[in-house]
Amino acid sequence: MSQQPRASHAPPPAALQMTQMVYGFWVSRSLQIMAELELADTIGDTPKTVEELAEASGTHAPTLRRLLRLLSGLGVLVKDESTQRWALTELGGMLRKDNPGSVYGSLRAHGHILSWQAWGDLATALKTGKPTVEKFMGDTFFNYMTTHPDVAAIFNGSMAAYQTLNAPAVVNGYDFSSARSIVDVGGGTGMLLTHILKANPGVRGTVFEMPHVAVEARERIAEQELSPRCDVVAGDFFERIVPEGKDVYILSQILHDWDDEQSLRILKCIRAAMRPDSRLLIVETVLPGDNVPHFGNLYDLAMLVLVGGRERTGPEYTALLEKAGLRLSNVFPTTMPPSVVEAVVA
Repeated sequence: MSQQPRASHAPPPAALQMTQMVYGFWVSRSLQIMAELELADTIGDTPKTVEELAEASGTHAPTLRRLLRLLSGLGVLVKDESTQRWALTELGGMLRKDNPGSVYGSLRAHGHILSWQAWGDLATALKTGKPTVEKFMGDTFFNYMTTHPDVAAIFNGSMAAYQTLNAPAVVNGYDFSSARSIVDVGGGTGMLLTHILKANPGVRGTVFEMPHVAVEARERIAEQELSPRCDVVAGDFFERIVPEGKDVYILSQILHDWDDEQSLRILKCIRAAMRPDSRLLIVETVLPGDNVPHFGNLYDLAMLVLVGGRERTGPEYTALLEKAGLRLSNVFPTTMPPSVVEAVVA
């Protein structure tokens, strides 16, 4: 008598996919702790034993081995069984602080307790439409950062890491060669603008920033030896954009921090500074249709719980710009999530 094949009890693919999503935050948290303990930098180019890593990180070696085993399964680390030493893979190397495009800063910021608390109260944000982090900070996100420089340094590190990847993508995705003067409104320490100036020798630039950021921007621009072609003007983009009549104005990763009312205030200030032939470039993630998977959908909720802002679709940008006396003329995709939304005077 032939033996009947055993019935398969393997869960359907949908259940496996959902299970991976359910436990996804465990993976993220493990990577965040790896960054917090600076394990990637400790390993560097020289593989280390678990005892060496435990001593450097102040952890319990037998327990740390359990984390390393998980990280190995994720493809971040690899163990040489003959030497019992752990090394970084190419993927794991992205957690080194000295690696171009490192995600270290992002992991530190999104692993901070304030970020976890904000996301943990997502339900409240969905009910109120307001950021939840203010409940834990006792103030708005931006006000809190001005009085807590240690926390601000962590979150600024995340933004710097993100801009390190975005800036070259913007330079390659948009033609700045016809511009002679560019103002980066809320341009931070000038990372994007210095990339643009280096790629376009005929362009002069201005970083428009809050006074406390403007000081650091001047230092960074001087380090890049661009001071002869780039100045820094201190001011508030909610009140007035001082550098008037320039060819191009840039808002990079600014509007997603604010709701439509506050964003409109910023846009109207820029519109008042523009010439009839000036251009405004908005560097932001443009959300696709509702049924299209996109990184921006995650970032949209992050903006909600942290600052009360939002990512927007193309039609939403069109409507917002029209209220400010501007017209969306084109959208230029880049190799990174943000696109360059070009607007002109209506």
